[in-house]
Amino acid sequence: MIAVSFTQLKVSTIVNISAYITGMLCIVAVSGHIHFFYLLLLLAMMALSAFLEFKKVFIPRWLLTVVSFAVVVYFLLHVGRQDLIAQVMEALFVLMGIKFLEQKQVRDFMQIYALALFVLAGLGLLTLSMTFVLYLLVFFFLLSLSLVFLTFYSQDPQLELTNHTIRKMIVKCLWIPLLAIPLSTVMFVILPRTHYPILTFLNRPDKAKTGFTDNVRLGQVSDIQEDESILFRANMERVDDDSLYWRGITLDFFDGSSWKSTGRRIFSNTGGKSLKGRPVSQTIYLEPYQNSYVFALDKPVFIDLRRTRKNEDLTFTMPGFIDRRIRYNAMSMISRVIPEDISNKQSYLQLPADLSPRVISLAAGLAAGGGKEGTLRNIYNHLHSSRYRYSLTGLPVTKNPLEYFLFESRSGNCEYFASAMAVMLRINGIPSRIVGGYRGGYYNEIGRYYLVPQKNAHVWVEAHITGQGWVRFDPTPASSDLFANPGKGIFLRLQLFFDTINYYWYGIVLTYNLERQVSIARNLMAELKKPSIAFSFKKWGALRYFGLFVLALALIVIAKIIMDSLRSREERIMNDFLKRLKDAGYEKDRSQGLEEFLSGIADEDLRRSAFKFVRKFEKIYYRDRRFTADDLKKLKELVKALDSA
Repeated sequence: MIAVSFTQLKVSTIVNISAYITGMLCIVAVSGHIHFFYLLLLLAMMALSAFLEFKKVFIPRWLLTVVSFAVVVYFLLHVGRQDLIAQVMEALFVLMGIKFLEQKQVRDFMQIYALALFVLAGLGLLTLSMTFVLYLLVFFFLLSLSLVFLTFYSQDPQLELTNHTIRKMIVKCLWIPLLAIPLSTVMFVILPRTHYPILTFLNRPDKAKTGFTDNVRLGQVSDIQEDESILFRANMERVDDDSLYWRGITLDFFDGSSWKSTGRRIFSNTGGKSLKGRPVSQTIYLEPYQNSYVFALDKPVFIDLRRTRKNEDLTFTMPGFIDRRIRYNAMSMISRVIPEDISNKQSYLQLPADLSPRVISLAAGLAAGGGKEGTLRNIYNHLHSSRYRYSLTGLPVTKNPLEYFLFESRSGNCEYFASAMAVMLRINGIPSRIVGGYRGGYYNEIGRYYLVPQKNAHVWVEAHITGQGWVRFDPTPASSDLFANPGKGIFLRLQLFFDTINYYWYGIVLTYNLERQVSIARNLMAELKKPSIAFSFKKWGALRYFGLFVLALALIVIAKIIMDSLRSREERIMNDFLKRLKDAGYEKDRSQGLEEFLSGIADEDLRRSAFKFVRKFEKIYYRDRRFTADDLKKLKELVKALDSA
């Protein structure tokens, strides 16, 4: 008896496994984009479906139809403009779970795949990250494979397939999404782009939390300083860690527990001194978040972004909240000083009427007889000494948080240190303001850009010194250590590697717009109109075209090798067998069976040798046996015997 080495699976089992994998793919793909409850609900319904199928117990179809109708009505009544796409995806998740609970026929499997396709389409409206593209490719591979198996399932649900057959089908179906990549790339390049997409109103970008608004309350940033999510990436040269201050907003009014801005004036070139320092150019990719401030390094002097407003305090704002990922170029000067005279000095000396007498007394005690610069140094050194420590926990929650920080807890985050310094400077008649932004960042050596996470949210002080201008002071102890590059651990390097892939993906998607399409088309037309292109045989041109020819030839050879390697060993040996017969003058027609073809061979010795090979081959192939190394060796010997027949 011949042993069968293949494990056989029913096509119904394969179709079910494919459907469950599709459901799991949807759960993983949209995690973080819809409410966690619906992810668990679909997972629970899939588990219940598997249990009911194992027990051969099924819920009546009419009951599930009624439930589906009720779900649709519920979501229609509760749907709102806010987070519309997420709500639709949640409804699709519930409907998909109901489809899993049914006694599934071909149409039910098709409906599951259709719902999964709609879910991934909704995900495409929420994010265009590299992971979305990977999920889409995996789904199309699963879909093409599942449709093939469903074809078999529709004819005979009890049909059994061997591992060998399943592997061949998987390899063949894998080519479908792979071949779709170049076509999709061509469509991406040639389809017209627009700044006003029709479906923009449906998008609900995943907005990052931010600790910076027009009203920053003491202790507010502490929650953000535990958030690892990335707010922006800045492609630029590496600079000293001490220079990594990313400017966002300035705040000048203090009510005792929070800071806010009393209004910004649009930048004017009149009456100001030129800003001196080291120029640094940046290309920044800012994630969508719940505010309108545009960040740039240190002292930004120019930001190339449509509708951006430059303010006198060297901050930049958009007309509305930044609700989509944006890319812009910025030019900054690295300098501690903004050489600016102030006309509204009193607005930077404002203090709350009920300011604590203890705070006033401490500030007065730190005044120096040598002038305001000495007072400024005394206040800075007092806060920067061992008397106080940096902490994100146990922050003051009293009505007078600044007094409690200075005299009781003596610990706090950057907001407390900056607020204490700014208030004590104002008590001593030194104009001051709070600057909010980000400090530090992780430099990605591979992509040559900084990643700035939310947890690097920071505030510092700018004090106005007569004859100099606004000078930056950061009284938070060990702030340079808190926000410096964290080192080169293996996990950080892996994170930076994957982030590099995403960074370049965003760069391609975000920067490819209608203007770039027009520019590429114009350059192409200009090249085509150049005279004597065909007769230009400069050395560099010849080498370039020769290199392109070699590259194309190499790609063809590689593709041929890959295609040949994908053929099974039995296919290769059968092709060799038919080729030898063709060389002997006998070519098989496609419509002929092997034995029919061999019966037409006139040479009796050749026909006898050929039948030996075919019978040996069919004995293995039609019994679904694996072609072992010994089988292949014997078949090769029979093929070689044809030459001597």
